[in-house]
Amino acid sequence: MNNASFTRRLIAYIIDFIFISAILMILAYFMPKSANFNFLTQDMNELTEQAMNREITFEAYSREFAKNLIELDKVSVVYNALSFIILVIYYVVIPIFTKRTLGKQIMRIKIEHVKGKKLNILNTFTRSIIDIGLLYSLITVYLVQIVDYKTYFFTLIIFGIIQFLLVIISIFMILYRRDKRGLQDILSRSNVVLNEVR
Repeated sequence: MNNASFTRRLIAYIIDFIFISAILMILAYFMPKSANFNFLTQDMNELTEQAMNREITFEAYSREFAKNLIELDKVSVVYNALSFIILVIYYVVIPIFTKRTLGKQIMRIKIEHVKGKKLNILNTFTRSIIDIGLLYSLITVYLVQIVDYKTYFFTLIIFGIIQFLLVIISIFMILYRRDKRGLQDILSRSNVVLNEVR
């Protein structure tokens, strides 16, 4: 069976991103928001505007932004937890049974275990750590409750950089390896292959 090309995988990823973003936007619309949420959002917008107009230093902006970010994530913890659950269901649980997401279904590709075995939760969870930054999402839900704003902010930056590098490495692997396997494919012992039409 032929491994899927980078282009097919990218289009499938974009379709999934649009689909899941729409679901999360609907969830955000119907989630009740505290007055504190609106205040923090407005305050962050004002801070950014002040920084762009050079009314405050970058250091002051970073400090206040970090303080507001952790408070915003604290008041959004229910939404963030529900978002994480939705991501797990869509990217981890569903592919165990169907071998694909909506994007992969449309692009006629699927995920296969390298040895032809049934995919398990470890395979799909490992893929999702690199594909969609699932670990990053989990950290925001968990860490926001236990660390101070500086630790939270710098942890998010560090994990964001790591996530970015993992994605870049994976893209180059898919583009230049003969077998078109990315980092997530190798670590999860899986392949993204063309779906045979019978």
